[in-house]
Amino acid sequence: MSKFEITPYVGAGSIKFDNSRESVREILGGFTEFKKSKLSKNTTDNFKFCHVFYNKDNKVEAIEFFAETELLLAGKNLFSMSFNELLQFITTNSFSYKEDDTGAISNELGIAIYAPGKSIIETILVYKKGYYD
Repeated sequence: MSKFEITPYVGAGSIKFDNSRESVREILGGFTEFKKSKLSKNTTDNFKFCHVFYNKDNKVEAIEFFAETELLLAGKNLFSMSFNELLQFITTNSFSYKEDDTGAISNELGIAIYAPGKSIIETILVYKKGYYD
């Protein structure tokens, strides 16, 4: 299992926002490159446990982690919690979030939670400041 500690608006583990695509590939190893959607401005790298998104200059702007990852924030594994437990954890630590039909987003933490059934968290996107602007 891969393990990453989130530092809001800095990165996750050894992957920092604005790292080059080449440096991420060196750190994480085997990958496949694909276009996430028809509207994507650049390709995404799939490392099996996460997808790394790059801006037009091939610098990291977001990382989407899957449930098999140990994704830590303040020492807690976010994927070990239910959706409601994670929202409680966010508010207990004095952060806010906005909930929508498929999950929640905390701009204070720079994370977006994808939990379409509002129980099991499927993915967590960690992003750099300005990603959703």
